[in-house]
Amino acid sequence: MTHRILRGALAMFVLVAAISGAAAAGAAGRYKKAGNRCVWDEKDSGPNQCEPLTAGRFKKDGDKCEWAPGDNGADQCRPAKGRFKKTGGKCEWSATDSGPNQCDPRQVK
Repeated sequence: MTHRILRGALAMFVLVAAISGAAAAGAAGRYKKAGNRCVWDEKDSGPNQCEPLTAGRFKKDGDKCEWAPGDNGADQCRPAKGRFKKTGGKCEWSATDSGPNQCDPRQVK
């Protein structure tokens, strides 16, 4: 009976370790410094080299293109209208505003 319990515990440990390793392997990507910009490189790993002023990216959702704050990755689209506005020390997306961007969200913090 003890052998059966130990084998079950060992099998569970191996399964949990395999799942944890697969999850960690899928978490590749980091922010890298590119001049005065901080860009996401999904094919790289290791610690981030920088933090962007504002984390996020434009994501396609059906026919819409929306800003996804805090999300990582390359932009999937760019809305026809809207701009980034400087609000205090932040760079925020305003979908209803027009004109040139007041800031660059990928500027190094």
